[in-house]
Amino acid sequence: MSGSKKRNIIVIFIITLILVLVALLTSVVKTCAYNKESHQGIFTGDSLFRIEDDTSRELSVRIGPRSSTWTKIIDLEGEGIEDPNFQAYTMDVYISNNTGDQVSDYSFVLTFDKEVFLMSAWNGSLEIHQTSGGAEKVATIPDLRAFDPDDYDLDIVDVDGDILVHMLPGDSIVYIPSSSENAMETPIEANHCVVPGMILYAPIGEDISGSTLQIDYSFHRQLKSETLFMSSLGALSLWFIALLVFITIEMQIRKYRVQHEHDNEMIKESIETFTGFIDAKDPYTNGHSNRVAEYTRMIAEEMGYDGEELDRIFYIALLHDCGKIGVPDSILCKPGKLTGEEFETIKSHTTRGSEILHAFKSLDDVDEGALYHHERYDGKGYPEGKKGEEIPLIARMICVADSFDAMNSNRVYRKRLTKEAILEEIETNKGTQFDPNIADILLKLIRSGKIDMSE
Repeated sequence: MSGSKKRNIIVIFIITLILVLVALLTSVVKTCAYNKESHQGIFTGDSLFRIEDDTSRELSVRIGPRSSTWTKIIDLEGEGIEDPNFQAYTMDVYISNNTGDQVSDYSFVLTFDKEVFLMSAWNGSLEIHQTSGGAEKVATIPDLRAFDPDDYDLDIVDVDGDILVHMLPGDSIVYIPSSSENAMETPIEANHCVVPGMILYAPIGEDISGSTLQIDYSFHRQLKSETLFMSSLGALSLWFIALLVFITIEMQIRKYRVQHEHDNEMIKESIETFTGFIDAKDPYTNGHSNRVAEYTRMIAEEMGYDGEELDRIFYIALLHDCGKIGVPDSILCKPGKLTGEEFETIKSHTTRGSEILHAFKSLDDVDEGALYHHERYDGKGYPEGKKGEEIPLIARMICVADSFDAMNSNRVYRKRLTKEAILEEIETNKGTQFDPNIADILLKLIRSGKIDMSE
């Protein structure tokens, strides 16, 4: 994996993590704000005194009196009433949580529209608000079943031994639910109902459906119930999995790269050792193969090659003169002019090299450099007289690099040429001996100083 690609992936990981963390934080803030929000519901008439819950509401409240009742005579003015005038009602208050969240807290205010008498209430405590003589009396009674009238300043009546709290129209009670283990009226779990209750006496023949119940409540939403939080948590899990996969792959790539570099180094050393044998046959050309390979790689790099392809080009160039292993030293090192037969022997190093490399399958087209590096762009080269772009590109690169090194080296038959003479020679042979585009690249490398001719 290239460095730029790896950097891009790391940037994507960072941006993705930031987005996921922002989503997580947003879900936490959203949930906390929702849990702090206060809600209110007001019920009266048919919306309060009904048989079934109103499931369209997030929190529904209804009052359902039980069927079994009894009556009393309540004669506060001493009028001598003989027939029962008040009927007892056991009132169950159904508070239903119709959401997937928990109702963390609630209390309700029940304001009466008729004169009633409270006898009992259970589980929660009552905060009683009475109007007496134009003034309001307020008392909080933890348990009306154990009510001691001497402990509170309230209007009460004793009827047949029952202590009743007298409530006039407009008076109200605040019901505060119990969280004790026995009652468990709060919190109200998701999709659950609690049923606080009370017993009161109302006038016979009249109903109290005009009474009003106002309930104040708040929810507690768990983070796992927040869709955005769970989605973000899932995304974060996937992020960690992707990171683990990326690290694992990167470690494997790094391991492969180290092994690959080791293998490449072994290949390079093996090839350099082999080409060293060839160059050693002629002390004047010692190091020639390695220099030609370096120049060829520099040309290829200017042409846009990189990575393994650049390595392949280097190795092919390194092996371009391998056929000289079969040329007698007497011919290679001859200081004088070669005979025609001797020149043909020299020329045969191209085909000999191709034959030697034919079985070398690890490098694609490895034999092309050895076989065609003495072909000329004008078609007057050897061994096949190929012309222009008929000559493989790698061979055209090696041809320029090989000729440059020959001109820039001392030979048995002449001294190395000057820089100016070499530049002139390359310019003169563009389009005849050399591919003009490749020749221009080499000229650019020389003139820019990237190729050091002082060596």
